[in-house]
Amino acid sequence: MAKKYCYLNGRIVSLGKAGIHPTDIGFLRGYGVFEFLRTYNGKPFLYKEHIERLKNSAKALNLKLNISEEELKKIINKLLLKNKFNESTIRIVLTGGKIIGGMEFNSSTLLILVDELKNLPANVFKNGIKLISFEHKRIMPEAKTLNYIPAVKLFSGEMKKQKAFEVLYMYNNRVLECSTSNFFIFSAKGGSASGGKNTTLITPKKNVLIGTTRDLVVKLAKKEFKVEERDIKISELKTADEAFITATNKEIIPVVKIGAQKIGDAKPATERGNVGKNTKILMKLFRDYTEKSANK
Repeated sequence: MAKKYCYLNGRIVSLGKAGIHPTDIGFLRGYGVFEFLRTYNGKPFLYKEHIERLKNSAKALNLKLNISEEELKKIINKLLLKNKFNESTIRIVLTGGKIIGGMEFNSSTLLILVDELKNLPANVFKNGIKLISFEHKRIMPEAKTLNYIPAVKLFSGEMKKQKAFEVLYMYNNRVLECSTSNFFIFSAKGGSASGGKNTTLITPKKNVLIGTTRDLVVKLAKKEFKVEERDIKISELKTADEAFITATNKEIIPVVKIGAQKIGDAKPATERGNVGKNTKILMKLFRDYTEKSANK
């Protein structure tokens, strides 16, 4: 197996030789933030947007990112070349560094991990997926923190039991987001889902982590549909014509079932899918955008 390389506090080292200090506050207290990117044609996608979110997350936790955008990009490019993957994922982790006493810190730890991108099965995009719901609201949703305890616990338990792809967080009678994705529905007012003026794309904006892929999809959707960024009531899922999730490593994935409830006319994910045509329009717009971006 080929060696993997990462960046840790000023040095590029093999993954096996990288070590976080035992008193790092990210390790002892889970105090840190991260960002997750992917490449298309070997180039980091939406780099500026991801780094801007990383800086905002760091600011929310009073963490210092002691490196410029350009220097960070140079390091990432070096790691991409050194790891030699066809397509890659990039995880940037920032913590407060070594702990002082019980809760204080005065430095930082910067870790950058590059791994090979693993494509999702084609049937996920063709047939759609099932979600399960869970009552939860992300702590500090404006920041991409290291705290994924509910998601990890559900993934190893209830999600596997119910053969679900993701978990949809709901809170105070509102639909929020998935554990690692943003959530959208299409709702046709006064008729069947037909696209264009009769169809509205709706996605939450409050109490969720705003994804870079989410924002791009909103931008692309405005060319074809009316878009509303607002709260989604749980009751609206019963009348939704289509649903999908978005994320860096997922792009746009249709949702055909939430728990026992089918979405619109979609069939369960275990059957040959009935993915909505409006979702398919957005999937094509997104793929066209990434192809164009990769070939620049």
